Amino acid sequence: MKKTQVMQLLLVIVLIMLSHPVFSQLQRYFPPDSKLGKLTAVSFPQFTINDQQMIMAAGGQIRGVDNLIILPSVANYIGIVRYQLDIMGNLHRVWILTPDEVKAAEHEGLQLPAPKKRFFFF
Repeated sequence: MKKTQVMQLLLVIVLIMLSHPVFSQLQRYFPPDSKLGKLTAVSFPQFTINDQQMIMAAGGQIRGVDNLIILPSVANYIGIVRYQLDIMGNLHRVWILTPDEVKAAEHEGLQLPAPKKRFFFF
């Protein structure tokens, strides 16, 4: 075989291995101090998680279901997330969860906070 044919064969083998579905199904691991929450509003840098206003910390990250970083200024997701706070109480990391990850978090014992009861006086 010629050297170019060997190189082409190796390239094809590497591309096939990298496109294998196993790589897209890797499980994400979250820090033990991360919390489960419901993200209901995003107006960068302010986020509302579990009816509480939070500010994104400098260098904070939002990761999508594919674990790629989403720019906070274009984040428009509303749903269940895991989040981690920094020592100042600002958002440090936010992970958008898949339905399977929500079930796994609940299986770990994490619960979404109950919605606050609102009383209306007429």
